[in-house]
Amino acid sequence: MKQRDILLWPSNRRIDHTSCKPAPSSLRRSAASGAKWTTASTAATTALHFCQLAVLARLLAPQDFGLMAMIMVVLGFAQAYSDMGISNAIICRQDATADQLSSLYWLNMVAGILVFFLILSAVPLIVAFYKEPRLASLLPWAASIFLVTPIGHQFQVLLQKELAFRSLAVIETTSAVGGFATAVGFAIAGAGVFSLILGQLARSGIKALTLASVGFRRWRPKLRFKRVDIKGYTGFGLYQMGEKSVNYFSANVDYLVIGRLLGANVLGFYTLAYQMVVFPLQKMNPVLTRVTFPIFARVQKDDSLLRRGFLELTKALSYIACPLLVGLGATSPVLVRELFGFNWSQAVPLIQILALVGLLKTLGNPMGSVLLAKGRADVGFKWNVLVAGLNTTVFYLAAKFSIHHVAWSHACLSCVYFFGSTCILTRIIGLTWGPYLLGLAPPFVLSAAMGTFILSFLTISRYVGDTTVLIMQIVFGSIMYSLLVCTFQRRYIFGVLEQLFNRRS
Repeated sequence: MKQRDILLWPSNRRIDHTSCKPAPSSLRRSAASGAKWTTASTAATTALHFCQLAVLARLLAPQDFGLMAMIMVVLGFAQAYSDMGISNAIICRQDATADQLSSLYWLNMVAGILVFFLILSAVPLIVAFYKEPRLASLLPWAASIFLVTPIGHQFQVLLQKELAFRSLAVIETTSAVGGFATAVGFAIAGAGVFSLILGQLARSGIKALTLASVGFRRWRPKLRFKRVDIKGYTGFGLYQMGEKSVNYFSANVDYLVIGRLLGANVLGFYTLAYQMVVFPLQKMNPVLTRVTFPIFARVQKDDSLLRRGFLELTKALSYIACPLLVGLGATSPVLVRELFGFNWSQAVPLIQILALVGLLKTLGNPMGSVLLAKGRADVGFKWNVLVAGLNTTVFYLAAKFSIHHVAWSHACLSCVYFFGSTCILTRIIGLTWGPYLLGLAPPFVLSAAMGTFILSFLTISRYVGDTTVLIMQIVFGSIMYSLLVCTFQRRYIFGVLEQLFNRRS
């Protein structure tokens, strides 16, 4: 680790960055470096995820994935309370002391233990809600994640705040490899749904211990816990905790409704489709948020820089997300058969419908970083309360008909939310529709042309076989999109590459 990645916290000395405004060029270089490392990490972990999904789909039944989806909803909801919203407060505030960080560390540890026991006490209610008795033996194992994660969580936040993205990338990739090996190994041994749980535990454990080994050398917390240390963080944290819990509920209410009304088997198909569409971009967005939130926080008083950063980020995301999701929708009839087998063909139409959901979620994700940087966690909380209410009502009514009605409802609501969240940013930072839509239009148009092109290959599948068709779709689709981008957007792409790889830019 180079010295520039190390942050020293002198005892009780406030470090105030607000008087020294960072230059835009310096922030751009930091963002470019962070994007380079986090992109590499995301690519590696996403590839591992797809490999794991492909292997486990052939070893496990759809109902195993459905059960794990039910468990992950519970864990994700509980995660908002274990963190207590303090992480983003540490990044947003530029004047933390060693005493404050020590008290916050032990607060996080206590919260994790409390959440673990709360989940154990809630097991009968969760089993009754889903009408799934198998969850009684699975949830205690899964809940033990909250005993491990807090050990390294604050150190991850501090590395993120200091833009030490190379270290974070290595840790993320290492833990993903450990989780992959554990899940696949236990699945081959016949552990069933337990292989998914143990893989998640292994990944969280490796990550927490590695972060702790780094963090205790640099920011060793004192044996100190005082209320005065955490007082300035609780207001922001409470809004964050409320927003995260409501946001997670609204994002996963489809899992709740499908699991209760349609059962674990149907939820398994929906989960596979949703993970195929949303997971890679969900992996990308939090990692990009790691880069953008601390940078946005440093220029939180300059709306023009925030607008510029937001526009550049969403434009870059669109050049990645559009071809990926359009390509996934076009190749899914062959891709699902080749990767997962014919037993999963019911997931194909769900993938094609949910591709729009994945795209709009990706483009809307940076809004959260802007709101947090402006200290407006209250706006995010109120917005997510509205989203949670609409999602619950619409998904419940749609699930009365079929799983496809739920997917179409999800796509329609995502369009509404995309428009609404953009309107919020017009008020918060003065974002205007014209530059925003002009930045998004080229990748949309070029991806649509690519998708139409690769769909034509499906007509020859009866003659050359699925494997050949899939390879042709991926190779020729990638070539076509690259040629279109280099032809019509050469200046933009070369500018981005220069920022990423030219240290003197």
